[in-house]
Amino acid sequence: MRELVYEVEFLSDIVLPASSNTQGKITQLDFIPGSAFLGIAAQKYGEFQNSFEIFHSGRVKFGDATILKDGKLTYKMPLSFFHEKLDDTTIYNHHKIEDFSRFDQLKQLRSGYITDDLEAVNIEYDYTQKSAYDKENRRSKKGQMYGYNAIKSGTKWQFRIIYDDFVSQEDIELLKETIEGEKRLGKSKSAQYGRVKITFLKEQKRAEKEKEGELVLYANSRLALMDEKGHPTYDPQYLFEGLSYENVDYAKTQIRTFNYTPYNATRATQDYERVCIDKGSVIVLKGVDATKIPNFVGAYQSEGFGEIVLNPKFLQHFSFSFKPSKDKKDETATIMPNSPLSLFLQEREREKQDRLDLGETVSEFIKDNFDLYKNIKPSQWGTIRGICIKGDENFKKQIEDYISSGKAKWEKRQIETLLGHSERLEFFKLLAMQMPKALKIKEQKERKNG
Repeated sequence: MRELVYEVEFLSDIVLPASSNTQGKITQLDFIPGSAFLGIAAQKYGEFQNSFEIFHSGRVKFGDATILKDGKLTYKMPLSFFHEKLDDTTIYNHHKIEDFSRFDQLKQLRSGYITDDLEAVNIEYDYTQKSAYDKENRRSKKGQMYGYNAIKSGTKWQFRIIYDDFVSQEDIELLKETIEGEKRLGKSKSAQYGRVKITFLKEQKRAEKEKEGELVLYANSRLALMDEKGHPTYDPQYLFEGLSYENVDYAKTQIRTFNYTPYNATRATQDYERVCIDKGSVIVLKGVDATKIPNFVGAYQSEGFGEIVLNPKFLQHFSFSFKPSKDKKDETATIMPNSPLSLFLQEREREKQDRLDLGETVSEFIKDNFDLYKNIKPSQWGTIRGICIKGDENFKKQIEDYISSGKAKWEKRQIETLLGHSERLEFFKLLAMQMPKALKIKEQKERKNG
């Protein structure tokens, strides 16, 4: 098999709804489905020598586009990634854990993307509020407000078109010509959204995947499976022919499912409802000959469904930490105009960043000084919080008087470390809230391990 590699650059914001619904809360896709590129190519459906082979046979597969991070490919966050609640510094692969009793409570990561070298990537959206227009009265229609969550312009993505070697070269050349150039994708293409530039990068032979060690399958696209009677199913035992219930390690498998009804614009109607296993799902197999595992499984492969990756390296670690992002703030970014709305938004952003910085400062203080304050009772932290809630200007003197005398009577080092760390009322208030929680979590772990 060979593959054509393309880059997609967003020339405007792009709206990618996850369903064809037009009312209610509409979730957004964080990738470009392969069906979008199939639709672009289908504009010249009648010009291909063998249209059935290109669009319906599965011999040509229009892959999903995922966002690039500094030119590197990204993968949907694997559903096998977990971290301890309130501590996301260390990530664990669920299928690698043998003793779950060592953990207090694990939380699953479900959003975002990662690179091959384990750098986390989140996709940013811009929300725009709109209204239907009343032509007769020349104003917005009453009760017809709606909004769009759009992926920001300027982002770059990559996708592949995979085809069998015996597909007509004339049809492949026409496919290249049709796909490349400025196109429109997503919802509301006739308005301000949807402009993209698709650039052909290279053509290459598809590399064979390594098939050694424990058999861990990663869903690099959505999977639409069918049982032996042709009925749609969520059960991974129907991944491919020859697999059975005993071959799937369900205890180690982590999948998410969804269903949706695609809309066919050519026929102006909805297709049958599809039930799917979502991207990022992780399936562990046992007692299976690795050489018999195909690269694509299930139905709708022409639209980018069914791609699986065997034993990717990011699923081989027991534990790890995400690498810090290399992004830097653009010091030459355009300053927003001094309108009332822009000033309000700037202030909101400043407050948000201030809260994040404060939370990080408190977290670091607890981590560095936990042992120093482990004998302080929660009730004493509650008293300190009560002093902060009053908001008196001399709050710090009141805290010092309380912890220096009476029943509290803190040690000198404890007093100096606390009072010398910050002058902000918000710091002491948040610390007094978080320190008892940290102590409680520590006690629970000690009781469990004790």
